[in-house]
Amino acid sequence: MKKVIITVGVLLGLALTGCDNTPSGSDYKVTCKLEIRQRHDSATLLVLEEDYNKLRVCGAGRLTSDSITFTGQTDKPRVAMIRWDNDSTQPFYFVLEGGDIGITIRDGSWSITGSRANNEYQHYINHRNGIMDARVATWQQYLKMGADSTLTRDDEQRMVRQDSLLNDSLQRITVELINRGDAVGRIIRERYGAQLDKQHLRQLK
Repeated sequence: MKKVIITVGVLLGLALTGCDNTPSGSDYKVTCKLEIRQRHDSATLLVLEEDYNKLRVCGAGRLTSDSITFTGQTDKPRVAMIRWDNDSTQPFYFVLEGGDIGITIRDGSWSITGSRANNEYQHYINHRNGIMDARVATWQQYLKMGADSTLTRDDEQRMVRQDSLLNDSLQRITVELINRGDAVGRIIRERYGAQLDKQHLRQLK
């Protein structure tokens, strides 16, 4: 059975309860710094409770010098998100786990330090972006050769094969990570699961 995908709409539909940190959990400290043009005054940290398919509010506050810090405890790595005061803004997904986590969000990019799971998630994003850039470059080359009347049938077939291989590689690594069923896989399912083709969608657990 496919797991339920948490969407932005769920943020509005689920009953949110206060974060009940257990003494047996690992301490976490999440510091998020914004280096973006859009101004935000406050933020809320939400964590997915998998057993109940609900989001818990685990912290909220105002930003100081464009940064905010959340502290608490968690018993295991969990899917989390930071929602900004502007509800129309896409929340920022990450994995909440014990330790010090530093998040820097820039216009068009972000980085995370101090977290194994988030480093893995960021590695996937970087890999994905590299593949997408390569596909765009192939398409631009195709258009240029077509406009210059230098495009041959062999060139066209070569570029079609190259694009197909790049797409298949991206689809495969996406399915592999989603099917692990951990926090990283659940975030990838939420963000990119809908972009899988029918063949790879059937491979999801």
